[in-house]
Amino acid sequence: MVESKYIRRIIAPLVLSLFAIGWYQFSKIYLTHADNLALSNANFAVYVQTQQFDGYLTATKYICYAIVYLGLILFWYNLVKFVEVKEKHG
Repeated sequence: MVESKYIRRIIAPLVLSLFAIGWYQFSKIYLTHADNLALSNANFAVYVQTQQFDGYLTATKYICYAIVYLGLILFWYNLVKFVEVKEKHG
């Protein structure tokens, strides 16, 4: 029972980090293509201006960096705690 608690604590930050990376890649690839498609079809109701879109991508990138760094810190912290518990209990 103790192991599953620590295993979840080890895996959760990695899953969160992968989600953040996936969200940034989704935004960079899919939303850029959708925005260019809206511009080429003259659908200005859904078109986002370049400066605003670049600002969104920049903000998403820095949020992704922060989440990944925090996730890695939590991962290593929980991994050390797990090893300490395993060494203590045998």
